[in-house]
Amino acid sequence: MHLMRRASQLPPISAEIINIMDHYMNVSELTLEQLDYWVAKARKLQLIPAEGETGFNYIAHHSLPPRRWAPTKLWSQGGPIIEEAKIDLNCDWEKTGEWSASMEPDINAQGSTALEAAMRTYVTASFGENIKTR
Repeated sequence: MHLMRRASQLPPISAEIINIMDHYMNVSELTLEQLDYWVAKARKLQLIPAEGETGFNYIAHHSLPPRRWAPTKLWSQGGPIIEEAKIDLNCDWEKTGEWSASMEPDINAQGSTALEAAMRTYVTASFGENIKTR
């Protein structure tokens, strides 16, 4: 009873603190499109909005037209990142069918595909579990 009284005497959380907390998002909650954006940011790629569709394009070379950027869907983009970052992949075939990805030091993430899990791990390794969105 004494502890409950003390907890009730704590000041309420200020709107300023709540506002600061709202500016962060956990990597596990990012949509695939948001995840693609953060992978590009980690790789220092400049993205441009895709015309007539959702998602992003990037310019691989000034002499080439913009190309779609989707490492959560395209093995040609996500595969080299997995290899370069030495990301391990595992699938829980017997229970959930969900993929998990890990890399040193003790960074783990899950996803419905191998690429999604790997890119969540990569972004977490680059920016931490919570990303500042504003």
